[in-house]
Amino acid sequence: MKIIVTGCTGVVGSEVLRSAIKHQFITHIYAITRQPLDPKIEDHPKVTQIIHEDFEQWPDHLMRLFEHEGVRGCIWCIGGWVAKFPSLEEAQRVNIALPQSAAEAFSSALSPSSAEISQTRNKRGIPFRFIYMSCNGAEQNPFASLWWSADSRKMKGAAEKGLFELADSRNPGSFEVYSLRLGKVLPGGQTVYNLMTMGSTTSIADNLVAKCALNIVIDGRMKDEGGRILENVDCLGDDWSQINSLSID
Repeated sequence: MKIIVTGCTGVVGSEVLRSAIKHQFITHIYAITRQPLDPKIEDHPKVTQIIHEDFEQWPDHLMRLFEHEGVRGCIWCIGGWVAKFPSLEEAQRVNIALPQSAAEAFSSALSPSSAEISQTRNKRGIPFRFIYMSCNGAEQNPFASLWWSADSRKMKGAAEKGLFELADSRNPGSFEVYSLRLGKVLPGGQTVYNLMTMGSTTSIADNLVAKCALNIVIDGRMKDEGGRILENVDCLGDDWSQINSLSID
C-alpha cells in the first residue's frame, strides 16, 4: 500500500514515518513536509520527500502523481493544542482548515470510482482512508460547556465533524475517515517510564500511535469494532495487556 504522511518532522509524524518504512505492507510513503527530512530517511528507497509550503492548496501535478501511483491513504499528523500557536485563528486554520482542504482534494482525486468498488470482492480494502490525529476529549458540539482545554477540544471536534461529513457525502466504500483521540503522546516508545505513565494517565507512546494509525490505514475498522472514532485506550491496542501486567519490585 502507498500512503501519504504529513507532519513528518513532529513527534507523531516522524514516528509514523519510521514505522511505515519498517512495515511490510507499506510499499511507499510520500512524506509531505515543509522542512527537509533527516537525510537517512529522505534517502530511503521507500520514501519520497515532497517539500510543500501551503497545505491548503494541493496542485494538480501532485494529485496526478498520487493517482498514477495508486496512493490509497493519508495519515495526517499536522496540528496541536491551541497553546502552541500564536493565535486562536492560526490554531483553527492548522487544526481545521488544513486537514479539511487535504481531505477534500484527496477524496475527489484519489477515491476509487463506483466501478472499481463493484469489481472488487474485498470492498473493505478499496477506500481511500484518511487518518486524523485528534485529542482526548474532542467535542463536536460547539456549545458544550467544558471545564478544561475547551478551545482545543472543540477545535479538534469541529475538524472531526467536518471530515466525517465529507466522508458521508461520498459514494459508500470510496472514502473513509478515522479519528484517533490521543492523550498525551510520549516520545521514545515503550520505555519503563512510558509504560508506567500510560498505566496511570491518559497517554500513549509514540510507537503505539504509529502502529494504530498504520493498522487503520491498511485495514480500516468495521462498525462492530467501534466505528471511526478511536479513543486513546483503543489506540493502545493489544499492548495494553503489557502495561497492566507490569510489576515493580
